[in-house]
Amino acid sequence: MPAHPLPPARRIRRRGEFQHVFEVGRRAHGRYLTVVAAPSRGASTRLGIVASRKIGGAVMRNRAKRLIREAFRTAAGPAVPSDVVVIAKAAATQAKVDGVRSDYQMTLKRLGLSTS
Repeated sequence: MPAHPLPPARRIRRRGEFQHVFEVGRRAHGRYLTVVAAPSRGASTRLGIVASRKIGGAVMRNRAKRLIREAFRTAAGPAVPSDVVVIAKAAATQAKVDGVRSDYQMTLKRLGLSTS
């Protein structure tokens, strides 16, 4: 499988950036994930992922993060530039990439951010 890294400009990495999204953003829950979205300070949509130890060990957390990154890359993103933080649920570790992608899109739609 070819590597398609998410460039640093499309990632939320600093604590203050995560805190801003959690304080200002709106939240919607799905089967495999919870999405918190806030208006972006920049020109592009950025992704931050939270995968706590409640999900499982490092292997399970990394699997959930890979699935979420793939859903973010391949799904239709928000219509307006947003900072999106995705909180993985334990069920995401057992899901297929198509399930996580459709759950991500439906959750964005519930937030009113989806283009479709």
